[in-house]
Amino acid sequence: MSSDQQVVQVEIVTLSEKHFIGVAVTNAFKRVDPEAIEETFQLFLSRKDEIEGVVDSEAYVCPHFANDYLFTYIYCMEVTSIGDVPEGMIGFSVPSQRYAKVRSADQDPYALIKSSLESMDLTNNTRSLALEVYRFGEEQNMNNADIYIPIF
Repeated sequence: MSSDQQVVQVEIVTLSEKHFIGVAVTNAFKRVDPEAIEETFQLFLSRKDEIEGVVDSEAYVCPHFANDYLFTYIYCMEVTSIGDVPEGMIGFSVPSQRYAKVRSADQDPYALIKSSLESMDLTNNTRSLALEVYRFGEEQNMNNADIYIPIF
């Protein structure tokens, strides 16, 4: 490790139940369509002000899940509760659970979490949603996000 790289610590955290409203995109896992993903992001940006009860107007959350064939990525705002969901959007809740959390500017956060989970004898809960939390105004990149991987 070079002297300018810092050691990044993976934390184990418990998040309370979370509620989200946003716009989803599903793609074939092996044939990702970057245009569809970008179009969905732009749609989300143009409609985010329609979402009521936003918890943090400076941040957006991207819950996602995948299997061997498809992945779904959802551009969302966290809300206090699921009330009126604007037409064409999805509203859903994620129960309280434990996550491995990391933010890394210079390393793959998913690789860091995978390595840490193995060393702690913990398992990724693949039946739940991973979360990426971004700040508006920053480039959407996994190295600009707080990454949360659900665990058992």
